Amino acid sequence: MLSKYAQEISEYLSSMMGRSIIITDINGIIIGSPAKERIGDFHPPSIPCIKYKKMSFDDAEAAKKLGVWYPGSTVPLFYNGRVIGTFAIAGEPEIVLQFSMLVKNQIESMLREKILSPTMSSPQKKINDLVREISLFDPSSDDHTSLTKRAEQFGIELDRPRGVIAVFFSNFRGLGLEKNPVKISYENYSDPIEDEIDYSSMHGRVIVLLREIFPDPQTIIASVARDRFVVIRPCDISDEKRLDEDVERSGEAAEEIYNRLKEASLETIIGVGHPARNLFELPNAYRNAWDVAGIAEKLSLPPGAYTFNRLLLEEMLISVKPHVSLRFIEKKLAALGSDGDAHDLLETFKVYCETFFSKQQAAERLHLHRNTLSYRLQKVEERLGISMQDFKQVTAFYLALYMRELGNRGGSR
Repeated sequence: MLSKYAQEISEYLSSMMGRSIIITDINGIIIGSPAKERIGDFHPPSIPCIKYKKMSFDDAEAAKKLGVWYPGSTVPLFYNGRVIGTFAIAGEPEIVLQFSMLVKNQIESMLREKILSPTMSSPQKKINDLVREISLFDPSSDDHTSLTKRAEQFGIELDRPRGVIAVFFSNFRGLGLEKNPVKISYENYSDPIEDEIDYSSMHGRVIVLLREIFPDPQTIIASVARDRFVVIRPCDISDEKRLDEDVERSGEAAEEIYNRLKEASLETIIGVGHPARNLFELPNAYRNAWDVAGIAEKLSLPPGAYTFNRLLLEEMLISVKPHVSLRFIEKKLAALGSDGDAHDLLETFKVYCETFFSKQQAAERLHLHRNTLSYRLQKVEERLGISMQDFKQVTAFYLALYMRELGNRGGSR
């Protein structure tokens, strides 16, 4: 990609500066020069400049030894933190030094502008911006008129019931979409600018795939980050029955997204949030979908599709704010954890609760004799100061233990 613009930039800056400015690729080959006969020639000073990522200076004598045309300075060019080539300015080093960094910044700025400008004004970019505005919309203070008008420009009726599906790429392993794999890794290719363009291409392909699953033109599909996409789809939740049916349909659609992307060697965690009845509820539905995906990631759940009702308990626990009672329970659990057999006791207590307080099922799952299980539960009662017959007490300690396993000690998200 650097070679595509190198000659244009070289000619423009050389005419502006009144000095010869050449541009080389990562291998030191000249790809831009006001003297076009030099294109394709090797520029020796570029190699140490690229290797050490530092500016170098060559006076007339050094230039002659290296076999280059003129004395001057050679400066590495960077894109996304990686060297992509060099440029060299002809002239005595003490003269060109004063504006070498200015030229460097100008070249890198021109490259970014040429690479990014075609996408900055694209229709998809405008859709992405619309979704960001939706996510930031505050119904209590913001005027919804401008938001609905922006959506109307795309033929989208925003103020209607909608469900939100959040798609998070948990593991990039390359894309096999259609017959033209898209590069993902920045480590294995010599030109990070090419990789950036291919990454944008990958985004476009995922958008197309999502559009195949959701062909309704009222469905909003956007890329909100390098590894995150969102689907905002119309739905019918006019009564409780239709709400349940829509949640089920959303889960099935999320499963289809997961399976289609998995076929393309992409692992995803997909969150389905509680649907919104109107525009004023939409920001909360948006956040809820990402909360679900975030909880699944936090719990180290395997890639897949997760709905808000499946992770409802975990979401409630993570949102709990710290208070005296919770700290009291945690203190009790911490005290229990100081003894050598604490891990076995806590595991026994946890499994007992998760098997619906069935000693037989708990003993089978733990591979224990039933008497051993009863003995452990008795020790738990003694140390925690609770009764296994008190459902509320047992539930409170179980939830506190689960919160600790979630790595959360309360606090708003």
